[in-house]
Order: sequence, then C-alpha cells, then structure tokens
Amino acid sequence: AEAMFDKQIIVNSIDSLAEAEPAPTVADAGRALQLIESRSGYGQWKIIFPGSVVLSDSVCEAFGWMPTPDPLPLQDMVKLYHQEDRGKFLTLIAQALEGRKGFHCRLRIERRDGQIRMIETIADLRLVNGRVAELFGFSRDVTREMERELQVQGRLKLVQELVGDLPAPIVVLDEKLRVMDCSIFWLKAHRFIEKREVVGKSLLMLQPNMPPDHKDEYERAMKGQTVRTKRTFTSSTTNQPIQFNTLITPWYVADKKIGGITMVTGWSE
Repeated sequence: AEAMFDKQIIVNSIDSLAEAEPAPTVADAGRALQLIESRSGYGQWKIIFPGSVVLSDSVCEAFGWMPTPDPLPLQDMVKLYHQEDRGKFLTLIAQALEGRKGFHCRLRIERRDGQIRMIETIADLRLVNGRVAELFGFSRDVTREMERELQVQGRLKLVQELVGDLPAPIVVLDEKLRVMDCSIFWLKAHRFIEKREVVGKSLLMLQPNMPPDHKDEYERAMKGQTVRTKRTFTSSTTNQPIQFNTLITPWYVADKKIGGITMVTGWSE
C-alpha cells in the first residue's frame, strides 16, 4: 500500500487569504462549514500556536483517532503521518509561517490499526495584529479515489503496451476523441511517422475532412455501443483505396463510466 501511493503524493504552496479583504458572506459561516463537512468528506482542524491542535470528529475518524474535544499536542498529529511524510508536513507548516503561505498536500497517514491512508489537506493562516495565530484547514481521506485512479492508470498502461506493437491500425481515444496512444500501423495507415505527431491531438484536428457518418459512429461508441463499420485506406503498394472491417468500442474507467473509445481496423500490408 505504501509504494502504491508514492507517485500520488502532492505538496505545494497556495496564496494565503489571511490578509485579503473578506468577501461578503452569502450564507451563515457555521452552516456553510457544516454543509462542507457533511457533503464533501472534509473535516476541520486548526493548529493554535505555539503547538496545540484541535480536530473535528470527522478528521479524527479519517485519522483513526478517538474523537476528543480537548486540544492535542501538535507532535501527536505529526506522528499520525507516515514516517516518510512527517518531514514534508512539518516543512509545509514552517513554510506557511515563514512565507505567509497556505498549502495543499496529499500525504499518507498510518493509522493505529496499521492501515495506510491517503489524506488530502488544504490549509491557510489566521492573523491577529499581523502575527500568525492559527493554521487552519480541511482534511479528507482520498484513499479510494487514489485507488480508482491507480486502477485506471494500470488499465490504460496495459492497453498502451498491447496497442503499440500489434500488427493492425489501432488507436485509443479519450472522451474528447484525443489520441492517447496508437499502433505503428495506425500511424502508417494515416501517413504519420512518429507518435508525437498525433498524441494529444483530436481526430477532428488530424482528420479535418472527417465524413459525418464517422462522427456519428464515434458518438454512438461514446454512448456505450460497439460499432462494426468499415474504413478506407489507400494501399501503399497499389495506390488503390481499399475498405477494411473496423471495430469501434468504448473503454471504461470505473463504475461503468466511459473513458473513451478504441478503434481497431483489420488492415496490414
């Protein structure tokens, strides 16, 4: 579980709103915070300097800590973080104090039951008479989202590895019909030489004269249909147009959500 999240960890500074003029309040602040906690999964916490921490019940739950109304020592909160991430968390706090910056991070905690969880946090400062009085923020457990993201990445990596060397024109498109990957034969069939010419570009950009019926087929595939059709390519040996059977199928990310489409043409020379 630890290695699984290595590349998912993020740490960055954000501009603080502490010295900004507060915007007019649209809703009661307490009710707004209650709504955020109950509907978004975020829970509140604050560090009162020089070093005590108050955690809401939902943050305690995410950290695997028994809810308590009493302030805790800051070091107890730091110890909840994974050993490799404690230094990053302390550095963020130090940078916030020194540079008057907030921060956004996604770091691992190690719960008392041994579970490794990924916690996302956004934080900012509260100033009193120009001095930092508190660091406050919201945290939530994003482990499931990260696991789903990693599954999708793993699935796409597998497809890319399969696609690259198959002896037929194959292209993997995202939901906006942008090329994510393709086989060498797909490049050859469309008179391209290198993948960098096509990856990240939409089919509409690569094929500006796309027939309307092709667009209709892509739309049907994006709605979940498997489309059996034909595509015409010019033979590199005879220079004559030839039609080939083509299969257009949706690919899924998670929870039956379509991530894009894959198109396979039975052509080779």
